[in-house]
Amino acid sequence: MTYRLRITETAKQELRRLPGYVRQRARHIVKALADDPRPSEAKELRDMPGRYRIRLVKWRVIYRVDDENQVVLVLRVRRKIGPETYKGIE
Repeated sequence: MTYRLRITETAKQELRRLPGYVRQRARHIVKALADDPRPSEAKELRDMPGRYRIRLVKWRVIYRVDDENQVVLVLRVRRKIGPETYKGIE
């Protein structure tokens, strides 16, 4: 079952700003979410049901899964700096 992939404008900008050695891996991870929205390396965020993160070196790909409409929405691609990394996520 393939999900549609949507990326917020903020996440698109953050992807473009990643260092080259991380950018390609991040794009590959994001594309793979369409086929498997909950891969084994994805962790659901505490206190934020339906939102997940995937570690990518020092960065995190943060996204939401809508099973009803079969949509994966990539919310942010942020550098991990502590618990505040996940503040302000939709």
